[in-house]
Amino acid sequence: AATMNRPFASISAGHLPHRECATLTEAGEPSSPNQSEMYTRVLLDGRTLAYQCYGCPTGRPLYFFHGFPGSRLQAKLVHEQAATAGVCLIAPDRPGFGRSTYAPDRTILSWADDVAQLADALGHGHFSVLGVSCGGPYALACAHRLAKRLDYVGLVAGIGPMDVPSIRREQMRVLRLLFSLARIHPVLVAPFLFADRRLFRGDAKRAVQMLARMLTPPDRKLLATDTHLRTRFGASLAEAYVQGIAGAIREVQLIAGPRGFLLEHITCPVHLYQSGQDRHVPPAMGRYMAERIPNARLRIYPEEGHLSVLVHRFGDCLRDFLAACTNALA
Repeated sequence: AATMNRPFASISAGHLPHRECATLTEAGEPSSPNQSEMYTRVLLDGRTLAYQCYGCPTGRPLYFFHGFPGSRLQAKLVHEQAATAGVCLIAPDRPGFGRSTYAPDRTILSWADDVAQLADALGHGHFSVLGVSCGGPYALACAHRLAKRLDYVGLVAGIGPMDVPSIRREQMRVLRLLFSLARIHPVLVAPFLFADRRLFRGDAKRAVQMLARMLTPPDRKLLATDTHLRTRFGASLAEAYVQGIAGAIREVQLIAGPRGFLLEHITCPVHLYQSGQDRHVPPAMGRYMAERIPNARLRIYPEEGHLSVLVHRFGDCLRDFLAACTNALA
């Protein structure tokens, strides 16, 4: 039977948000009693799904799907914003990342089944999902498979299909190479990911500095001026590779390949938040998805980068999310 280490039983889809959910310590870190704890859920097939909760413990549930490389700790980047808005972020590690069990045969669509089991365990008949960067396809998988249970679906700099050459032209050359190699054979990406792991696990501060060189000016400025964000970002990167690179290899293989569903078959509304200065996920990817998802809404922020769009524009996500929840109750 499935078992779990369950956090605050008070979370439910019917709870109204409030705005007194977190305070700050002198060091500027949140003192919310739940955001620093990891919880686990044992799924029906015996795998462990690790997750962490941020924001307001009694708020409406918004499932946060991290990017790549990343982990559940990425949601800490927007903890205070979620707490202020009265939103509970539930951030699970995908299989092979962080503390979630590696699953060699997992698919993008199978993630929806994992999320459904977690939502069932937490008592969320209805809930919402937000995918960041490479977490975007997983949010769309939930939209495809769990449409009747979702109040809101959002993608922040969500990566588009990688088999469409016309939308990859503006993507960084190293990423085009990485995903191209994964389509040939996943073992070819192992040297790249091993180097990443060695860097991120060895010196997270230096890793963030090196990664910043691959980012556009808005992101470099953000990382240079926000010490707490830089620390949190580095922690998420390091946690991504705590088990090794097997999960990352599978992730790159999945992102490089077919999703397992068609964008045209997604029936629920999807909010796309795209940055204009993004070489990881070029704006063309957002436009491509918006043109094919029947009920999509696309916002492009010309002055934002791949990371800054999450930090600076998360308020728009929260407003759209809360409005969708209100409409669902009407």
